[in-house]
Parts: sequence; C-alpha cells; structure tokens
Amino acid sequence: MTSIKNKIDKLRKNILNYEHFYHTLDQPIISDAEYDYLLHQLYNLESKNKKLITSDSPTQKIGSNLLTKFKKITHFFPMLSLENTFDVNGYFNFEKKIVKFIDINKSKDFCCELKLDGIAISIIYEEGVLVRAATRGNGFQGENITANARMIQSIPLKLKGTNIPKRLEVRGEVFMLKSDFLQLNKKYKINHNKYFSNPRNAAAGSLRHINPKITAERKLIFSCYACYFFTEIEKELTTHYTRLMQCSSWGLPVDKNIILCSSHIEVIDFYKKFEKKRNFLDFDIDGIVVKVNSIELQKKLGCNTKSPRWAIAFKFFSAERISVLRYVKFEVGRTGVITPVAYFDPICISGVLIKKASLYNKHEIERLNLHINDSIIICRSGDVIPKVLNVVKTMRYKNAKKIVFPVLCPVCSTKLLENSEEKVIRCHAGLTCDAQKKKALHHFFSKKSLYINGLGPKIIDELIKKEFVNKPIDVFYLKDIDLIKLKNVGMKKSIKIMNSISQCKNTTFKCFIYALGIPGVGEIVSEKIANYFIKLDKLMNADILKLNSIEGIGKIIANNIFNYFSIVSNCDMVRELIKKAGVFWDVQRGSELKIKQTIFFNKKIVLTGVFSNYSRIELEKILIDLGANISTNVSKKTDFLIYGKSFGSKFYKAKNIRIRIISEKELNSLIQI
Repeated sequence: MTSIKNKIDKLRKNILNYEHFYHTLDQPIISDAEYDYLLHQLYNLESKNKKLITSDSPTQKIGSNLLTKFKKITHFFPMLSLENTFDVNGYFNFEKKIVKFIDINKSKDFCCELKLDGIAISIIYEEGVLVRAATRGNGFQGENITANARMIQSIPLKLKGTNIPKRLEVRGEVFMLKSDFLQLNKKYKINHNKYFSNPRNAAAGSLRHINPKITAERKLIFSCYACYFFTEIEKELTTHYTRLMQCSSWGLPVDKNIILCSSHIEVIDFYKKFEKKRNFLDFDIDGIVVKVNSIELQKKLGCNTKSPRWAIAFKFFSAERISVLRYVKFEVGRTGVITPVAYFDPICISGVLIKKASLYNKHEIERLNLHINDSIIICRSGDVIPKVLNVVKTMRYKNAKKIVFPVLCPVCSTKLLENSEEKVIRCHAGLTCDAQKKKALHHFFSKKSLYINGLGPKIIDELIKKEFVNKPIDVFYLKDIDLIKLKNVGMKKSIKIMNSISQCKNTTFKCFIYALGIPGVGEIVSEKIANYFIKLDKLMNADILKLNSIEGIGKIIANNIFNYFSIVSNCDMVRELIKKAGVFWDVQRGSELKIKQTIFFNKKIVLTGVFSNYSRIELEKILIDLGANISTNVSKKTDFLIYGKSFGSKFYKAKNIRIRIISEKELNSLIQI
C-alpha cells in the first residue's frame, strides 16, 4: 500500500505542477496527450484505492490557481469542467444515464456544439450593460479581467433588443483564429525573439495581459455557449438552444454550427462531419460538446463536484499517442548518412498503425534524452509522418538504458565522421559499403532516374550478392544468362529487363543528374541544374560560385555538387556511362525551350494538403514540367499556393498575405488533367 501511495503522491505532484504551467502561466511544459495519460493513470489508481483520494487531487478539482496580478471574483454559479470521452461507447454510456430520467412521452433532444479550444470566461450584464468579466479560475473564483474583456470587439459592451433581464450572466470561450495567430507570432518573433506555442496559449496570454491595450491588439474572439437569467424570463426559455438563440438576438456571438439532435445517429453524424472539417476551419476545435437541451432535465440531472451530468465533451482522437520504445536501429542511407530509427509498440493514430519513427540525427536523440523502454509521445507530423515528440520522464524505469550513437558504420565498420554544417554523421566508404551500394543502385535505376522496368530492389540486391554488379555501369554489361541465374527470373522476365536496359539509355539530362545521387540534389534541383547548364561538360567543370548563383541552390548543395565532380572516380564513371554504356539525351529535351507556356511558368509554387488525383511527387513533377519552381515555405515571393484535403498552416499564412490560392479542382482545369 505504501508503494501505491507514493506513486499516487508523485503523480499528483507532477500533474499539479503541469496544471500550474498550463492554466496559470499559459506556458505548457508537456503535451495534451502526456497530461491525459498521467491523469488517466491517477484516476485508475484512485478508483482502486478510494481511501487514498484527497480533496486537493487533480481528479477532484476544476481549472487552475489564480494569478495574483488580478483581483478575485466569486462566480454566482460554479464554472465546472466537462467529462470527456474519445469514443462512441463512452458517448453511449452518457446517453444511457440520461435516458433513465426521461419520461417516455417526452422527446430526447440534445444540443450539439463545437468544442472550441480556448479560455472559458463569465460576463455579467446589468440592465444590458457589461459590468464585469472573469476567467474560470478554480471554478468557484476567477480573475477579474473586465478591462481586458471590454477590448474584445465581439463582446458587446451593451446588449441590444428588448426583454433584456436586469442581470444576465453569459459564459463562453475566448479564442484566436489560426490566421491571426500566425500574424501575431510573426510580430512577436521580431519584437521578443520567441513564439507562442499555439493559438490557445496566445489567446490565454493576451486575455490575461496586465495591459488591456495589448489585449485589444491581439484580435481575440468570443463565442457564447451558456447563460443564466436570475429572473422570471428563464421560465419562458425552457431549452438550452432557445436561450442561446435569445443571446444571439441581443447581439452576443453564438456559433452558427450549433444543431439539435434527437438520436445518437444525428450526434455521431455531427461529430464525424466536423472531425473531417476541423483542419479546414480557421480556428481550433478538439471535439464537440453534447448537452441535454431541456433546462428542466438539466436541473434534474444536476452536477457532481467537478462536472455537470447533463453534458459531455465528445473529443476527437488525439493526433498524439503514448507508446514504449523497444530499440533504436541505425540505418545507413544512400549517401552514407546514419539515421537512427525508433521502434516502439504499435499504436494507431488517425486510423494508421505506426510502429517506427525517424529520430533524424544524434542531436535529436540528445534533445530527447532517449532511453530504451522509455514511454514516448508519438504524433503524425502534418497528419502524415510519424514523429517522436518527447519522453514521459516521470515514467522512466531505473534500469533504462541510454541510447548511444555508434562510432563505426553498423554495416561496414568504417569510422563515422560528423559534418557540422549539415548536422549529419556519415559513413564515407561509398560503394564499398554494402548498404550504400545497394541504395545507390536502387536510386540510379528508380522511376525518376534511369528507370529499368523489372529491375527492382530485390533483384539488384541479388545481383550485388552474386557479384554480377558493383556499380551502375555493370548493369549495362549484364546478359540474359546472368539474369536467369537469379531467383524468380525466367527467360521471359530476363528479356523484358534486357529490353528495358537498352531503352533506359535514352533519358533526359535532369534524370541523369538525379540518378547520380549527389547529396541534396533531388528532382527539383536536378531540373534547375539541367536547365541552367544544358550540357554535361559545363556542369562537370563548374566552380562553386557558378553553382551557388543558381536560384534555389545554396552553399551546402553547391559544395556537394562541386565535391562530387572533384573525385576522379566519379568523373570516370560518368564518362564511361556516356561513351561506353551509350547513355544519351536530347540537349534541348528538359530545357525551358520545350516547356509549355502556362500560368505556372517561372512561378514559385507551394503545395499543402493531400491530393485526390495524384501523389505529391506526381504533382510536383507535372508542375516542374510546366516550368514552375516548387518551394516548401510560403513567403511574399510565393506566386501560388495549391491545396488539397487536410491542409495545414501554410494555407492560412498564404491567405493572410494575399497569395493566390488554388484548389485541386481549379488546378485540374488549369493544367487540363
């Protein structure tokens, strides 16, 4: 029992500290997923050991401590938190409890609202005039933010219309638009050399700023979600929905997405609709709120110490999950870069099963202070790429083993060297390292390079193993007899591969440059180089200054290209491929002379989101072929932003600085796909 008590005490101490940073200081030091994980553990331990529950436990309290810089205000009615559920079964359990209190003859109506990710406040109007405003605080007392609330344009200082009660309490959420947040962070970086972590924290800091003028500058928005009348008028307005509509008629902003639902099917449809739309909204939501519509039934159901029994927050699945790190594998890339990859217990995020994530480099491992068997927080960056966010250090085992970056190549045992400019550690063994040799050959004959139909990675690996092939030139000397000796390669397939080897010799200058696998020289850079030099000799003899003068090619890539052609063996291989293997291309092919003149010609384009008709790679290729320059970041120099589904912050940034935004549908008509 002593060990359980110690564990509970430790969890409480940590959670209370995290709550202080989140609610009071508006500076979260852990993610929502980690907080939910720790709070869930505390709930479970306390539910099994009820004698150990204390009144000051995070499971028993609401909100946060109060800042001393604001006067305290006692709420007329407690501002409670909401119970949460992340799945349909949790919602069904909520509904079952409600049904027990409903008469058979009465309808079962629920009011569904968006759960805005902001700060809850209370506003008091007397004779229709705003007299005070307060934060939720600890649920019973809040901070007096009246002066700041007056600065928010969407909060009316005086209500309009008729039948306004003598005293009215309005409750709602203060939040910030994503687009306004981006602009604020841009200015904040210039003036303070730091960023706000997210719109919610920016809104909280702005609302509770000691200077109301700062609040006025921050473009905060208010949305009403509840009201209390204190007078006979409440008997006329018997439902939650009609009360909100009455508030709207008095000039208070109420979210237009609110709907009434009479069945769980309608509630779940509303939930699914906004789960899909959430990334397209210019404000953050983390779920929906479902409330019993009848005020009479709300009173009958009542509240517990922390939350009302008549409402529930039906949250969207978090884009973050917690798993356990099992081991780290150090993989050798095509250019010798050593990449650590974390392997953890499989988890599901946004319907996708994930079991590994790149750790990028040594610095990331050091930043995370990563140990084997650590509990780690995983997200899908941009809802696509798995990423390790941080470590749940409070859950670290005593026998945890620290991750140490290797000194020697894990494949060929060559001593690894660190490049401080690129921030990477490399094996410089080149084609004598089997891992690099395999990946270099995979790349050289891949679809974007000198593509050989039928010559996939497995066949290339076997050709290397049997020592038929050691470098790209060897592939052009293969015979069908050699191919037949391989697994699953018969006469028919060998003829197909031999024909494709012959056809791949007729390529483009861009594809040939890309095939060489020079570090940092991807498809877009290859296109720029091909269009700039036109001829191979000019490229091979170019100095660093000339390479660096090409738009989009910086110092590191220019050095990589120069260094590649400074190595005699590389130049010999290139010349051998041209003169002996017979690789060739039309000098004009791929140059700007043959590019179709469209609105995308010579324009800087940024892509965001997921596209229905083609992959990101395919779309980039189409646009490059039309003479476009693809960029990863939105700036004032960007000409167009093209977006698909689930777009990110680039969309709002482009909208804010008035860059032309093109949907996938419009794009299709412009390029006539």
